[in-house]
Amino acid sequence: MKKLVVLAVMAAFILGTAGFASAIELKASGQWRVHFNYLSNQEFDGDSETDSFRAMHRARVAFEFIASENLKGVMQLQAGNYTWGAGGGAINQTGDISVRQLFLNFKVPGTDATILAGKLPFSLPSTYGSHILAGNHSALAASIPFNDMIGLTAGWARAHDPSQNTGALTKLDDEVDVFFAVLPIKMDGVQLNPFGVYARWGKDFLNDTFAGVEPNPFKNANQYFAGLNFTVDMLDPIVFMGDFNYGTVDLTDDFKASGFMVNLAAQYKMDMFTPELFWIYESGEDSGYIAGTSDSKRMPTIHTDGTSWAPTAMGFVGGSFGGSDGLLRSFLSDIALTPYDDYLVSQGAIGMWALGLKLGDIQFIDRLTHDLIFVYAQGTNDKANVDLFTDDDKYYEVSFDHTYQIYENLSAVLELGWAKLDMDTDNRGGVDFAPDNAWKAVFGFHYRF
Repeated sequence: MKKLVVLAVMAAFILGTAGFASAIELKASGQWRVHFNYLSNQEFDGDSETDSFRAMHRARVAFEFIASENLKGVMQLQAGNYTWGAGGGAINQTGDISVRQLFLNFKVPGTDATILAGKLPFSLPSTYGSHILAGNHSALAASIPFNDMIGLTAGWARAHDPSQNTGALTKLDDEVDVFFAVLPIKMDGVQLNPFGVYARWGKDFLNDTFAGVEPNPFKNANQYFAGLNFTVDMLDPIVFMGDFNYGTVDLTDDFKASGFMVNLAAQYKMDMFTPELFWIYESGEDSGYIAGTSDSKRMPTIHTDGTSWAPTAMGFVGGSFGGSDGLLRSFLSDIALTPYDDYLVSQGAIGMWALGLKLGDIQFIDRLTHDLIFVYAQGTNDKANVDLFTDDDKYYEVSFDHTYQIYENLSAVLELGWAKLDMDTDNRGGVDFAPDNAWKAVFGFHYRF
């Protein structure tokens, strides 16, 4: 924290001394959180080697250096997530401060077009989190409004270039470049966000994975995605939302992947609470996948930080305080047999369908709200794929979260959750990989400004 204060003071001093040459406005925003996590049996096996209890804290602060309504620079710093007693959370230890975002934001003179360049936040349009691309990217992007109804956001991101500045004497084709375009359309009662993405993966990107294999089976790979996100609120207070995504890639001459995801949700806003029903379907692997006789049927991904489906705060992503990955994703990552399967289940499509009900914003007392969520999920991968979530495997979750608004900027949050993973034993030698339930209880504070 001391480093964070020093940086803020230095920024204010520099801006103050430069005030004679140019008037710059400094605006700060951010969030602090302190929380106490209890997570029992997160591996579902009743023999967890992970500590059940952790106390943690984190801060994110964004500074906007505003020259005018047409030009600003943005820098977001992060301190933590620090676990008490370890690393930056240990006694007399100081943790590192990282730069999450650092970009320019300016308008093209004489137009309404906005340019963003640097390490900037970007996620493809989605209802519950993109299956394809989400996070902070080193990118160049432009947002161009054509009129009040339609616009265009397009850009290029360099996701990876691992050989830069490594002293390598041989030029490696290991860059991963991503080109994206979104066409937002707004009409009365309807919002549409069609998009397309092209990514090129250099043939040397997976050299470490194929170390010692000659010739390298990986080739320059072309990855394509198309999708549509929509919101229909013409029947307000009834709102419909959804997504359709399709993606394909050829990774090697012998390995190709293509698949789809469809997601639908409906909510009805009422005075005391908002019921919401949500459903997802992801294409899954057939019986030939594990034998290597058929192409992958799951939709590929680029990078999503594991937030590719997040209507709940236990099985698919961590809670609002973090401190743990989504339990189902973590479990499937542990049993994955290949780096590709590990990457896919932690970043993108698991190969499942799920149905859930949320009773959100329940309020009986002023400043106190509750969210009650029920989820059932089942795999869409053929049962022959024992290292994946198969159509004989099931997942259940109940979450009950509470938020009390202490002040306008400070809230206290209590998250409670239960999850059960029912993994089929018939095709796994009679072994039950997940015999026990998982439980979660998290309490903490959010300060946002």
